[in-house]
Amino acid sequence: MTHGSQTQSDAELSEQAAQWFVRLVASDLSPQERREYLAWLKASERHVEALLDIYRYHGYGRRAKLRQCPPPDRDSHSNIIPFASRGSSERLHQREMHRRRRRTIKVAAAIAGMVIAAAGGWLAKTSYFDSRIATGAGEWKQALLTDGSVVRLGPNTRLRWSFDENRRTVTLSRGEAVFDVVRDPGRPFIVTTHAVDARALGTEFGVSLMNGSTAVVTVLHGRVAVSKPGSLHATASGTSGEVMELMADQQVVMSAAGPQAIRQVNASRELQWASGYYEFRGETVGRAIEEFNRRNRLQVLVADPAIGAIRMPFTTVRLDDPESFAVMLAERSDVQAAYESADVIRLLPE
Repeated sequence: MTHGSQTQSDAELSEQAAQWFVRLVASDLSPQERREYLAWLKASERHVEALLDIYRYHGYGRRAKLRQCPPPDRDSHSNIIPFASRGSSERLHQREMHRRRRRTIKVAAAIAGMVIAAAGGWLAKTSYFDSRIATGAGEWKQALLTDGSVVRLGPNTRLRWSFDENRRTVTLSRGEAVFDVVRDPGRPFIVTTHAVDARALGTEFGVSLMNGSTAVVTVLHGRVAVSKPGSLHATASGTSGEVMELMADQQVVMSAAGPQAIRQVNASRELQWASGYYEFRGETVGRAIEEFNRRNRLQVLVADPAIGAIRMPFTTVRLDDPESFAVMLAERSDVQAAYESADVIRLLPE
């Protein structure tokens, strides 16, 4: 895919936008391709409009409202892709362009629609017009940040980001997220929380806030420096004695009392929750219920500790479906499920 110019034909522009749209929905862009995608968007306002046409065709942008803002200074590190001001003559020109390429857009959008169906509803969302993102109970999201990094959020999560020429900072105030970070040695990527800070250059790792004072950092690829909140900003080199370095398949739990010992884990399995599924391999029912309850509005309660101590069989479950989990347990001869309300299922001894 090449950068466009003002002389591109409508058909060529629409085809490029449709190709990017298909790749975004399929969520298979490599770090290099993400940078190419960002460069393509920034090359021309027409590129942004062409991509938005595809999104609108599928209904994703019908409720969006954009207001005119003063154009920011355009530089290589800007997080904003501005729209040009439009006078009456330009509006007429744009209407004519839109009519000419409507037929091409429909064809391209139809092709992209088949990929959406195959993607199973995981829309890779470009987050250029908002530096905040949040999820509700039972909701998973994925976002492409303005530096090309990808973040996957679990339910009940809130985060915001601020990127400048020296540093990329993400503040995770609630929940859990996995970050696939584009390498940029001149701008470290720092995730800060109330319990832990994590610093990376180019890697993939997860941060989960378990409660008000405890966080878990798990590294899938690369290396991540971990410290108490605020330490990484104060120690730009990341070599302070208070900073720990995690490598692939390592995890640390940080609480108000300090960090626990670094432990070896299967990071792919530890971060499975980001896909919306989890594979249980002998964990207790009590542990499984914890995984469901902190991510869903529907809560599963245990009336007898003996039920919580039951070992789960080898099984893969959807983390957004605690009801099916409770029904599965109720198939045992020693467990029954009782619906106490729309938001509560209680597991009782038979």
